Amino acid sequence: MQLNKAIVLVCLLSAGFSTKAQHPFSEHTDRHSLYVHGGQINAFNGSIRNPVYGLEYRFPKFSRWGLVPAIGYLNSNAGAEYTYFDMKYTFDLSEHWGLLISTGLGFYDDGEFLDLGHTIEFKTGFEVFYEFENNHRIGLSGNHYSNSRLSNKNPGTESLTVGYTLAF
Repeated sequence: MQLNKAIVLVCLLSAGFSTKAQHPFSEHTDRHSLYVHGGQINAFNGSIRNPVYGLEYRFPKFSRWGLVPAIGYLNSNAGAEYTYFDMKYTFDLSEHWGLLISTGLGFYDDGEFLDLGHTIEFKTGFEVFYEFENNHRIGLSGNHYSNSRLSNKNPGTESLTVGYTLAF
């Protein structure tokens, strides 16, 4: 997966930087935060789309690489559930605009929705956000879910969500 390679490259390139002074959006990433979001799962398949809602807890960044660990939960109206852990990295696009990339893994239960072929599903994604003066954010996220060929069946799927992040 190209996104996973990009995340590793970002981590290696940022190894020499100080997290306090040079990491973008340090006022936000140095804090705990809660991300609430909703949208569509299986977003690019018109026949099986389903609303999805999620909650994610983001820890403060750790190490000099500025990585932010997070745990989260997604639930669709059709009963699909996904509980996950991932790592995030933030790039600044301007003073208030940023791009967050993430990769992780979790446990998927298809309920009555979409059989993704395995209980373990990997997640890669991005979030384009606007950060307010109070360090809260509003953003648009896209994620891809795949079992990375852990089973013969690996259809994968995507989600598109809009969310709000509260930093505390």
